[in-house]
Amino acid sequence: MIQVLHEDILKIKVDAIVNPANVSLLRGGGLCGLIHKKAGIALEMKCKTFGKQLYGQAITTPSYDLINCDYIIHACGPRWIHGSEEEKSLLANTHVSIIKCAIANNLTSIAIPAISTGIYRFPVAAAADIAINTISHSNDAENLDVIFVLSEIDKFKEYERLLLSLNDD
Repeated sequence: MIQVLHEDILKIKVDAIVNPANVSLLRGGGLCGLIHKKAGIALEMKCKTFGKQLYGQAITTPSYDLINCDYIIHACGPRWIHGSEEEKSLLANTHVSIIKCAIANNLTSIAIPAISTGIYRFPVAAAADIAINTISHSNDAENLDVIFVLSEIDKFKEYERLLLSLNDD
């Protein structure tokens, strides 16, 4: 089941939250920085052991000091440069990788933010379309509760609009 909520991802009780990570997996700005700060130094130390990732990849760690989830799925969404098809396919691959991590860890619920729409400048409408369509067409996600959790009202409204239009079809 897919849902869209206007909420703080660090307050949603799920098996895993998704961290919109940079390719180093280290503490960055925005939501990534908040997740690292709340999870504690053990998360940073664990992430240092993985090395650089590729755009489109995701990797799972324990949640350490986070109390709302057991795992963090670190997803490396692409930067929006000029809107090439590669950027769009990389964002789709990022969401496929998130689902694969969830399935590999026997998770039943995950919370996903609007990946790549912050400092990576991916247009919200395009990111929402890719995220919702990728998840809704994934056979692997059929038994998984996927909650897109968006704290910014404009992003929430766009994701909600797209999910409602998908349900109308």
